[in-house]
Amino acid sequence: MPIVTDVKWKDKSGNDKEGYYMDGYLLENIYPVKDFIKKDWDFNCIVAGSAQTRVGKSSIGFQIGYFTAWRISGGEMNIERDPDTKKFINCVVTKKPNKKVMFSLNNLVFSPEELMKKGRELPKNSVIVYDEGRQGLDSKSSMTSVNRLLEDYFQECGVYNHVLIIILPDFFKLHPDYAVSRTHFLVNVYHDENFERGYFNFYNRLAKEKLYEFGKRRLGITSKYMAATPNFYGKFTSWIPFDKEEYDKVKKLALKKKELNRRTVAMKYQRDGLMYMYYNETGITHKEVAERMSEVLRKKVGVDTIHDSLQDYAEYIKRRKELEELQDGQEEDGDLDK
Repeated sequence: MPIVTDVKWKDKSGNDKEGYYMDGYLLENIYPVKDFIKKDWDFNCIVAGSAQTRVGKSSIGFQIGYFTAWRISGGEMNIERDPDTKKFINCVVTKKPNKKVMFSLNNLVFSPEELMKKGRELPKNSVIVYDEGRQGLDSKSSMTSVNRLLEDYFQECGVYNHVLIIILPDFFKLHPDYAVSRTHFLVNVYHDENFERGYFNFYNRLAKEKLYEFGKRRLGITSKYMAATPNFYGKFTSWIPFDKEEYDKVKKLALKKKELNRRTVAMKYQRDGLMYMYYNETGITHKEVAERMSEVLRKKVGVDTIHDSLQDYAEYIKRRKELEELQDGQEEDGDLDK
């Protein structure tokens, strides 16, 4: 595997290192991303983990992110293959970045809401890693939330020509708009039969579409990820461009915030749902609901709050109904295809 970039770091033994290993075919595929976004495009890719956790998907996602940021900052490499063996030879840094490589813990987000915020705040042509991790896609409602906020991100932040790396356990949980149409490639990470990490399959846009369309019709995770042939497979290391302890702290904090937000959202829907039921079953006015809620909570509740809550819950019911109809339709289509 070629050594890429000129980043300096220390290994576990405290030895000084420069650059890190990357699969040559992967290197060839991500090298042109800098030129692509300079043509007023955004670039989006997916790193999945065969529906598993702790298989190393974050590591390879961060490596792709750092290399792309290094290229955007002015770094260049010679990528050469032996004409006979096709093996990579003489892959060396030919130009170091002429400005600071803008890739740090500040480029990581752990929720769709953070993704929107970073998409607006970071300079154009930034690299953003959205690390969904083990939570967020474990239920239909949370999956819907992630897909909806991804739609908002692409609509609003596409003009900033960012590079977005979406890291999540299961590729098939994404909506087809993002799994197929809006992303350029998929790196799917897995372990070998001895549970050794560091392996991946690469799917370009066409192969990724075939995997999604054919895999969706199959039962069982293993069968889904065998539904199409990857363009190539490779290996990667566990190197990450951050201090491991600092990264773990940031991630733990993000997970705590996410759990708190989940509980807050769940409590809001429960409150609004009870309010919606009370309003419809009694037929009283918004003002009367506000007065009754104020008595129960021993706290002033305004009429505007009641109005907004009832409106929010009515919209929530509408969206849930639309989602259920869409999912029922997809399941029926899947039955017909079998």
